[in-house]
Amino acid sequence: MHVQPGTSVDETPLISKTETKNFFFFEGDDLLPAIEDLQIAGEPYPGHELQACGYSTNGTTSCNFEWVCRLEDGTVNYIDGAKQPNYLITADDVGLYLAIEVHPLDDRNRKGELVKVFANDNRKIACHPDMQSNIDKTLHTGHASYKVSLATGFLDKWEAATLSIKREGYSIKCDNDLTIAEYFSASTAVKIPFGKPAELVIIGSDGSEHSLRAENGLTDLIGSRDEIVLTLRLFIKTVMFFRALKFILSLSL
Repeated sequence: MHVQPGTSVDETPLISKTETKNFFFFEGDDLLPAIEDLQIAGEPYPGHELQACGYSTNGTTSCNFEWVCRLEDGTVNYIDGAKQPNYLITADDVGLYLAIEVHPLDDRNRKGELVKVFANDNRKIACHPDMQSNIDKTLHTGHASYKVSLATGFLDKWEAATLSIKREGYSIKCDNDLTIAEYFSASTAVKIPFGKPAELVIIGSDGSEHSLRAENGLTDLIGSRDEIVLTLRLFIKTVMFFRALKFILSLSL
């Protein structure tokens, strides 16, 4: 995951301005800064950007923003680096509840009441139906290929390559005939670097890292970075499930 608990907040520009309204007080009836009608706009799918918007009141001059995700067990984690009113949804957010917390401040650096709102009408983030359908078809057929670029490790040089995903593992074949191939294992992982919308990192069972960049655009429903990540993770999960099932059945024989 790309989340990190206990992340500190930074001061960022306020959302918007409107007239002062009286509803939150400080000592001596001195109004604290506040945010009203906080909302999240944008399509709640991987590859799409969300934008927080609302009205600043009571002398609010700036806001601290924090995007957070809530897990099934109720645990809330702050998303590392996500401290702006806009946020790009990734494959890491699928299956989670996503929200933004806003702390208004005034020119005396006083904090108002924390305001929090969830994206997607308080529902979990999910894939676009067409992307999910394509992932399901790939799992059914048992293979898929994607045009990508592989980081060579030299400065910012990338090599054109093809990522092939099969039921038992994956391979990366470069145009220069370099081929990386590996079976899926419990230690195989796929990570998303924060702030790099087209990139993913496959971590092999030996700890080696392969940085890839998807050639298709963020909002493409087929071949995007997020579709590749979700497909890889689904294949890994499926392989591990059937290997565990096979082991359990062998014990009963």
